[in-house]
Amino acid sequence: MSTILNRLERARSGKGITVVSIIGLILVPLVIAGGLVWALWNPAERLGQVTAAIVNDDKPVTVNGQTVPLGRQLSAGLVDGDQKTNYTWVITDASDAKAGLADGSYTAVVTIPENFSKAATSFSGDAADAERARLDVTTSDRSKLVDDAISQTITQTAASLLGRQLTTTYLENVYVGFNTLHDQLGEAADGAKQLSTGGLSLAQGAQQLANGTTQLATGATQLSSGATQLSDGVDALADGATQLSSGASQLSGGASQLAGGAATLNAGAQGDGTTENPGLVGGAAGIAGGANDVSAGLADLSAGAQGTKQLTAAVAAQLASLTAECAASGASATYCADVAAASGLATTVASGGPVGAATDYPGTASLADSTAEAAGGAAGLAAGATQFSSKMPALVEGIAQLNAAAAQIAAGASGLADGASQAASGTAQLQTGASALADGAGQAATGTTQLADASNQLASGAGTLSGGITSLASGLQSAVDSLPTYTSSDRQTLADVVADPVSAGDSATVSFGTNSAPFYAVLALWLGALASFLVLRPVPSRAFGSTRSSLRLALGAFVPAGAIGMLQGLLVAVITAPLLDLDPSGWTAFAGIAVLAGLVFAAANQALNALFGGAGRFISMIVAIIGLATGIIATVPQVLDQILTFLPIAPALVGLQAIAIGDTGAAAGVVGLVLWLLGSLAATTFAIARARTTSVKALVPAAA
Repeated sequence: MSTILNRLERARSGKGITVVSIIGLILVPLVIAGGLVWALWNPAERLGQVTAAIVNDDKPVTVNGQTVPLGRQLSAGLVDGDQKTNYTWVITDASDAKAGLADGSYTAVVTIPENFSKAATSFSGDAADAERARLDVTTSDRSKLVDDAISQTITQTAASLLGRQLTTTYLENVYVGFNTLHDQLGEAADGAKQLSTGGLSLAQGAQQLANGTTQLATGATQLSSGATQLSDGVDALADGATQLSSGASQLSGGASQLAGGAATLNAGAQGDGTTENPGLVGGAAGIAGGANDVSAGLADLSAGAQGTKQLTAAVAAQLASLTAECAASGASATYCADVAAASGLATTVASGGPVGAATDYPGTASLADSTAEAAGGAAGLAAGATQFSSKMPALVEGIAQLNAAAAQIAAGASGLADGASQAASGTAQLQTGASALADGAGQAATGTTQLADASNQLASGAGTLSGGITSLASGLQSAVDSLPTYTSSDRQTLADVVADPVSAGDSATVSFGTNSAPFYAVLALWLGALASFLVLRPVPSRAFGSTRSSLRLALGAFVPAGAIGMLQGLLVAVITAPLLDLDPSGWTAFAGIAVLAGLVFAAANQALNALFGGAGRFISMIVAIIGLATGIIATVPQVLDQILTFLPIAPALVGLQAIAIGDTGAAAGVVGLVLWLLGSLAATTFAIARARTTSVKALVPAAA
C-alpha cells in the first residue's frame, strides 16, 4: 500500500500522498451529498422552527345582520394550522413586526389590511362594488433563499382556505337558489301550459273568424258586382223604358192616324151607291164590264186589221208585178215611174217604212200583229178585271175589318203610351235605388275585405302567439327539467367540490427529495473530482524525461483519480439511497451510472488541469456553478441550459434522472459519459505530449 502511495505525486508539491489525503478525497463528495441531503431533506417538516408574524388591521363587517371578522378568522387559521407543515405564527402589531423583520426575529410578516373583510364579502352586494381581498406578505432581508416562496405559499394556502369557506357558503346559497328557481319555474311552466291551451283556442277561433270574414268578403264582393250589374241593367232598363214611353206615344199617334185612314179607306171602299161613288165593288164591276167591251172591240179590230194586212200585201204584190211588167208593156216612163212609186208606197203600207219626211209608218202587217196582241191583252185584262171584280167584296170586307182593328189598335196604343210613361217613371226611381245599392255594396265589399285582412292578421298573430306560448311553456319545462334540485347534504358536497375543484394532494410540498437525488449526486461527484486534482498531479512530473508513451503516462496519472472517483460514485449512491424509491435492480443501475460518472468526472478534471493548469480548476468551478444554478430552478436564463448540454455533467444528470423516475434515457446518458471519458483521456494525452516537447534554447540552460 505504501509503495502505491509513494508513486502518487501531490500537486504543486514534492511531498507524497498519505492515506489521510486519499480518505479525505473519498469523503469530499460524501460530505457534500450527505450535507445536502441532511440540510434539505423534507424541509416542510421543520417549518415550525421558523417564526412569522401576523398584523391584523382588519375591521369586521356586518352581513345580513351578522358580524363577519374575516381577518380574525384568517389569523386563527394561520396560528392553529398544522404545526408540522406551518410556521410558528405570532400575532403582533405593525411596529413590533417591523422591528422583527429588521433584526431577523420574524422571517415573514403577513399584514391583513383594514378593508379585508369588506372586500372578501363584497360579492354579496352589488356586482359593480365587488373586489378581491388582498394580503400583504413581507419577508425579512435576513431570510434564506427559499423562505420568500415558502412564506407566500403558506399565506396563500391559508387565504385560499378562507376563500374556499366563503365560496362554499356562497355556492350553498346558489344551490338553494336553484331549488327555489326550479319550483318557481315549475309554476311558471304550468301557467304557460294553461296559457298555451288558451292561446291555441284563441288561434283556432281567430282562424275560424278569418275564414268566415274571408267568405263574407267574397260574398260582399259578389254582391257588389251583382249590384253594379243590377244598376247597369236598371240604367239600361230606364233608358229602354224612356224609349218605350216615347215609342208608345208615337205609336199611339200613328195608331190614331191609322184608325183615321182606315176609316176613310173603309168609307171609300163601301161607297154611297151613287154613280159618282159606287164603292170598290161597283167600281170593280164597271171596270170588268168596260174591260170586256174593250176586249170585244179589240177582237173585231184585230179581225179587220188582219184583212187589211192581207189586202195591202196583195196590193203591194200586184203593184210590184205591174212595176216589173211596166217597162215591158211599153208604158211610158212616167207611168212606170208612177206605178213604181205606188208600188213602193203599197209595200211601205203593207210592210212599214217612212212616209214623207217625218213619218215612219209601221205597216199594216205590224199593225195587224199589234192589234192581235192588244186584243189578246185586252182579253186577259178583261179576265183579270172580272176576277178582280169577283174578289173585291172580300177586299172590302177586309178593309172593314182593318178599320175596326185600327180603331182597337189606336185605343190600345193610347193605353200602352200611358203604361210606358208610368213604367219610365218607375224605372227612374228603380235606377236611383239600384245606384245607391251598388254604392252601398261596394262600400260593404271594401269593409268586409279589410275585415277579412284584419281577421287573417289576427289569426296569424294568434297562431304566432300560440306557438310562442307553446315554445315558452316547452322552454320553461325544459328549464325545469334541466334545473337540478339538491338536498342539504348534496348542496354541502357540491359546494365543497366546486369551491376547490382541483386538489394537488401532497405533491406541492417542499421536499427536495427524489427529484433532487441525481442533482446532489452529480454536484458532489464533480466537486469530488475537482478536489482530487487539487491534491493529485494531472501530469506526472517525470513526463518530460520518461520513455513511456504519452498515453501510458496519462493513464498512469488518471488511474488513482479514476479509482477514487468510482469509489466516490458508489458512496454517493449509498448516501442518496433514502431519497430514491427504487428496487434493488434500479438502485444497482443508479449506482452503476454514479460510479461511471465519478470515473468520467475524474478524467474531465484531469484534462482541464492538464490543458489549462490553474485556469482548468477555475473552469471546473464554473461547471459546478452552472450545474448548481440550472438544477435549482427552471427560470434560469436559457443560455445556461444550452451551455449545460455541452458539459460532462449533462449526460450524468440525464442517466441518473432516467433511473430515478423510471424513464428512458439512461442508455443515452451512459453513451454520453463514455464519449466524455474517451475525449478527456485523449485531451490529457495531448497535454502530456505537448508538455514533453521543448526547444533547444530551453535545453541549453538546463544542460549548463
